[in-house]
Amino acid sequence: MGNVDTVTDEEREDVLQLLANYENMARAVESLVHYLKMEMPLVDLRADRYRGPIQDIVDLVPVWRSYAASIRVKFMLDRRATPRD
Repeated sequence: MGNVDTVTDEEREDVLQLLANYENMARAVESLVHYLKMEMPLVDLRADRYRGPIQDIVDLVPVWRSYAASIRVKFMLDRRATPRD
């Protein structure tokens, strides 16, 4: 994403929508894992068949959240630094 100063308002809105999608995906992953643990006790999530794919998506949750938070902070700081008319 480089320099936030070069982002247009339209691009900023697109990025914010993408960040909202990341947050929704993070919640969906957490809900899925909770559902699998609570509602499907016969499925061993530690089995080789499930462990890798589930761990891959679980590992993405903090990445999505961290990225979203950092970009939102950049946008907020950019907005504060921009002189108002």
